[in-house]
Amino acid sequence: MASDAAETADAKSSLHLPDDRYIPIRTADLLAALVRDAGEHASLVTAFAEALERIVHAESSALSRRLERAYAPFNPDRETVAVGDAGGDSSTLATLATVLDYTFDKANYDLLEDTQVRAAIASASVHGMKVRVNPDKVGDLQLYVRGRTQETRLVRTLRRPIVGEMREVELYRRLAIVYRMSDSLEVGIKLFREIPVANLVALLPHAEVGMSTFDRIKILGGGIGAVGGATWKAVAVLVQGSMIAGQYFWALTLGLAGLSVRSVLGYRRARDLRVSQRTHHLYYQNIANNAGVLDLLVTSIGHEEIKETLLAYALLVLRSGEAKDAESLSSLAKAWIAERFYVELDYDVADALESIDRLGLWEDRESMRVVSPEVALARLVAMWRDRDTEDYHARAMAERA
Repeated sequence: MASDAAETADAKSSLHLPDDRYIPIRTADLLAALVRDAGEHASLVTAFAEALERIVHAESSALSRRLERAYAPFNPDRETVAVGDAGGDSSTLATLATVLDYTFDKANYDLLEDTQVRAAIASASVHGMKVRVNPDKVGDLQLYVRGRTQETRLVRTLRRPIVGEMREVELYRRLAIVYRMSDSLEVGIKLFREIPVANLVALLPHAEVGMSTFDRIKILGGGIGAVGGATWKAVAVLVQGSMIAGQYFWALTLGLAGLSVRSVLGYRRARDLRVSQRTHHLYYQNIANNAGVLDLLVTSIGHEEIKETLLAYALLVLRSGEAKDAESLSSLAKAWIAERFYVELDYDVADALESIDRLGLWEDRESMRVVSPEVALARLVAMWRDRDTEDYHARAMAERA
């Protein structure tokens, strides 16, 4: 028993704890854990989850179609031609902005305010690279993040510029960029993973990689050293005689010309290397682009809806009377997840209760009592058959607007 307790403690200390509303557990794993706790209600909990999944899938499909219609005219990857003013109408751009903001919020992403973006740019340091930004090139820019946390990573410092040292680094688990360049109507969307906050500037669409001070020192230092050596030899030759000095003058001139060409090529080579480093770094951090990002968001929204609702309903049934209000239900859910999966999170109880409301699963809302699993299952089956909630996301967007 003692060894088991020690292993559990080690597992808790070794796992990273996210700091957002996202539940980092697969739906199947969450359901399996609830079924183990359900006892005699196990089969009903499974059937409830399947019925809930069918309803959420219908809602997600409708949301996906709405997103596709709104984004298609502005998608940089589209293969169809733009017809009329579909891509230039400000009202269609405003509609897209509303749909995207709703979608990211439902997927548990938070919008970074302008002040936060400016602060991140000011403190940016991208692997020793110098990155310049030109805001005039961008017409619109929004950054959405999910899960700001810390990890221990190897960082090159002034004290250890080559081998580096291990330090705590702040990062975003997920970071999405929605942008439109000032000379284009196309709206680009990029999604990245595990992005250090200090590296955020390198992801911006108007970022340009330049030469760092260290790069300039390497190139200029080599050139100055060569010129200094040649100059010293020239002085020595001048002392020996004018004829030899004249011959050496032309050799020195050609040498300096070659050195200038070499320095320019070296500058370009170093700059291209920095661009390549940035591209290589971002390649492995990029998850999806444009319409692919929206597909991932819709899938994530569906899974979160199922997990949040299933967990809330199951706990209200299996631990009837323990949750007196939204706050106590949230505490109950967080404690259950921490006990089963060693993960701490900010459970989105508001979304869970909203889902129970719209699905009509309350027996007494005031006392936090839900209907029995048999009644709940029958209601969910009827709702899916009649498509009662298929326009859920459209109505929610209209209410928000």
